[in-house]
Amino acid sequence: MSTTGHRFTAARNDWRSLRPRALGTHADAPVSVTVVIPAHGCQPELDLALAALVAQSHPSELLDVIVVDDRSEPALELPELRPNKTELIRVDGGGHGSGHARDVGARQAHGDVVLFLDADIIADRHHVEAHARWHEVTSDAVVLGFRDFIDVSGVTAEQVHDAVRDDELDALFAGRPREPHSWIEQMLDRTDDLATDREDLWRAVVGASVSTSRRLYEEVGGFAHFPRRGIVDTEFGYRCFTGGGIIIPDRQARSLHQGQRSFATRGSEIAQRRAPLIANHIANPRYRTPIGGRQWAVPYLHVIVPPSDAAFLTVRYTVDDVLANDFDDLVVSVVVDPDNPDADLYEDYWQADGRVRLVEKAPDSGFPSPATMVVPIGARLDATALRGLMERLRSWSAGLLSVSVTGLDSVVELWATRALTRVRRHAGEDGMRQSARDLFGEAWVAGSDFGIDTRSGASDRHFKNGRFHAGR
Repeated sequence: MSTTGHRFTAARNDWRSLRPRALGTHADAPVSVTVVIPAHGCQPELDLALAALVAQSHPSELLDVIVVDDRSEPALELPELRPNKTELIRVDGGGHGSGHARDVGARQAHGDVVLFLDADIIADRHHVEAHARWHEVTSDAVVLGFRDFIDVSGVTAEQVHDAVRDDELDALFAGRPREPHSWIEQMLDRTDDLATDREDLWRAVVGASVSTSRRLYEEVGGFAHFPRRGIVDTEFGYRCFTGGGIIIPDRQARSLHQGQRSFATRGSEIAQRRAPLIANHIANPRYRTPIGGRQWAVPYLHVIVPPSDAAFLTVRYTVDDVLANDFDDLVVSVVVDPDNPDADLYEDYWQADGRVRLVEKAPDSGFPSPATMVVPIGARLDATALRGLMERLRSWSAGLLSVSVTGLDSVVELWATRALTRVRRHAGEDGMRQSARDLFGEAWVAGSDFGIDTRSGASDRHFKNGRFHAGR
């Protein structure tokens, strides 16, 4: 666990190093929570969900609820048994689906924390408190609640309220078969409850019970408005993780899901329909076909080329070396000073290349791409340089690869974007490298070992003395 100002963070996804208070104990730095519930045509389920929230252990003055009615017909109504500060928002246009509804609610939230619960979730007494306590100690928390699937037929809202109030929810449903969220449990078993560092821990994020600070939610862009079922949860988790979030599975954030999991009955159909969107927006090899030259909405690698006083030809060599590499799932942001006398040449040359972005200011990171690389002007890369460096990075032994290149004043840096975004959140510019070492590890490598120097590069077989020559 590392201290950053008045808050803490953890190395990698070592959430166990954080020390939240025990449930039921005094909070030294309490947080307010807005619960956002997307809902569509589910009045009976919503009534039970709200009844459970009335009896939460989290202080009622620090809890409010926003129900987002996603075009239900007839329109949903707020039942009498509900938390005091409960608001109903009706979505009539401009988007559809649970992602859109969650985002509409989150943008209206006032709490320090936004907790998303599905309308068919019955939260036990300490559910909200279990989420909140992690946000009391770190701004990086992405907390996951747990649920069992159960038949709730014949149970009233009053019974749910009383059972939650008395901490007797299990007794209320005693004797009814329960089904755990089996694939989540399997992933947790393989990753030591997500403490084993992997680049795909975001797969465990499910929108039925997930919370972030409102600030982190806004930083990562919130829930997407995709129409396909299922992808919005996974994609949101991907952006939270890439944005430096620590994904925390809290088994004490317990709940019951009303009825059987739909994916269990139509899993193959749902997975097939959502695969194209996932491939475009989640940069991970498991979802993408290995087709050279293919461009995606979110590339795996975002290369940032800082501003320089160098002549355009020097800039062109560096950028074209990157573009000529055999690792091509990338985009390049080239920083161009508009007062540079050669600024128009940048536009003339790269205007039609969809992988090149001409910007006046360097982005803070390559988010939402999972890898960020900073390549100073003057660096020359051979055709295999990026692939070699990416293979080294994806061993995840270090979150920052610093590449020393003879003849360059600046270091070539290759970051895991989640490392860079978390470091930026907690350290000033002067402390970033030390923070990277502490939280994710730094490895120094020689550019010559990966084909990076200042003399020649991948584009030289086509250009000599500034003139184009066809390769043999």
